[in-house]
Amino acid sequence: MPFGLDTANRNPRREVAKVCLGVPAKVISVDGLTALVDFGGIRKEVLVAASGISPGDLVVVHAGMVIGKLREEDFLENVALYRDIRAQELVEEGLDEEVAVEKATDEMKELLSSLGFSIASIKSKA
Repeated sequence: MPFGLDTANRNPRREVAKVCLGVPAKVISVDGLTALVDFGGIRKEVLVAASGISPGDLVVVHAGMVIGKLREEDFLENVALYRDIRAQELVEEGLDEEVAVEKATDEMKELLSSLGFSIASIKSKA
């Protein structure tokens, strides 16, 4: 069905666009066209659709495929965005905004720690 159109009744309908996100991960191993990646404690085998991928690389995975490398700075920015999204979800679930940001930040620190990052904090929410 085309976005926003109910073809059976020919009535416009409001929908929320569905967006697919690339997910940051760390490459554990590469074997030909597949790689084992770590999403912060969850490991999955994915296809490699980008060149020059090696163990230890920080990558973005979309639809089960490594689609590119990330510099550490970009990886951390990506995690900070996920933190902000998570904080908003927690606010929508009824948590106070300050508590939600703290909880989301702690979750992202745990993720980073599981991937071997030894940093004290991720960028503050603007």
